[in-house]
Amino acid sequence: MTSAKKIYLAVAGGLVAAGVVLAGIGFIASGLNPAVFTTQLDLRDDTVILGGVEVDDPTGLPLVGQLAELGEVDTSGVAAPEAPAAPEAPAAP
Repeated sequence: MTSAKKIYLAVAGGLVAAGVVLAGIGFIASGLNPAVFTTQLDLRDDTVILGGVEVDDPTGLPLVGQLAELGEVDTSGVAAPEAPAAPEAPAAP
């Protein structure tokens, strides 16, 4: 295995381990309340639910505030442009 691949896997494994540890700390800090794992972000009607509790002003949250500034993003497909018309044949004599 190459050195770069080993470094990549070590960093990825470290980040996964840190995420699991932080989630565990949050779960213990909440008093073993499983609601801490429920998060809903619905910026269409400015509803943000963190830990089972609706946030009154979601734009005050650092990352959610930036998402709200982006507005709604249209993810529908782009229609293909019309094909150009075929050239007309010259008139017969």
